[in-house]
Amino acid sequence: MKIISKYKDFYDYLVQDHDADLTYVRQIGLVNKYYDDLFRIKENSIPYYSRYYGYSYGPGWGKHKDGDIYVSSYIFGIYPYVYSQPVINYLYTTVTDMSEWISVIPGADLTQRILSGEDCYADIGKLVQDALKSKYPKYPVRVNPYKNGLPKAMKMYTWKVECEEIFYKIDSPVFVKYYDDLFLYGTYYENTKEFQSPKDTKTIHYVTGISFQKLNHNILKFWYDDLNIINTYNDIENFLWSVKKEPVSNPDNKTKIVSHGFDLKTSFRNIK
Repeated sequence: MKIISKYKDFYDYLVQDHDADLTYVRQIGLVNKYYDDLFRIKENSIPYYSRYYGYSYGPGWGKHKDGDIYVSSYIFGIYPYVYSQPVINYLYTTVTDMSEWISVIPGADLTQRILSGEDCYADIGKLVQDALKSKYPKYPVRVNPYKNGLPKAMKMYTWKVECEEIFYKIDSPVFVKYYDDLFLYGTYYENTKEFQSPKDTKTIHYVTGISFQKLNHNILKFWYDDLNIINTYNDIENFLWSVKKEPVSNPDNKTKIVSHGFDLKTSFRNIK
């Protein structure tokens, strides 16, 4: 498989195909139809809502205080699986006394420790501290215990499910659900800028053909070992083969005449 793209991605380096007989032109696409129901499964009814609907596990919107956290996720797909990458959101007060949320993405080790029930609030605090240090290097990060059970919430937002159908619906082997913070002022900002206006009435659900390395955040952290194998490259190639179509033949008039047994000079059928 030969990949033609403005930007490289992690799976581009998994295989060196010097004699490629298939070309993947990877370029950004926007999909405004909704297909989440295809990968929604009973035990994932909450993470199905993904990034902007994690509040149901917190103390309630408007009742948060400094140090509160809630869990949400980024959802993305690499054929044939749809993945949910957990995100921890932390509330802090700025120097202008404004309350803001900052989102941090835990790696595989921290996520697994949280899932096992280990007390990891100190480590979450360090993750938040690192994320805040460029703006507020001396901010006193203190993480409040997650009242509704952090391991349970993390489990609800850490999953993958096989769903080949969505990739055929959107006609792409890779996608990410659209989230402003993945694209705002980033590499693909110009491609998605029209959807970031509060006056916008359009809806974009998925962004296809992207390089994950060019998103504003690393949304592959938990799944990196799962994806950084040759199967990822092969799966993408298999999808492209499965949708590869031969061009429809559209012969000119002369070809049509000859194919029906007529002579081009006389327009009479050749009878031998």
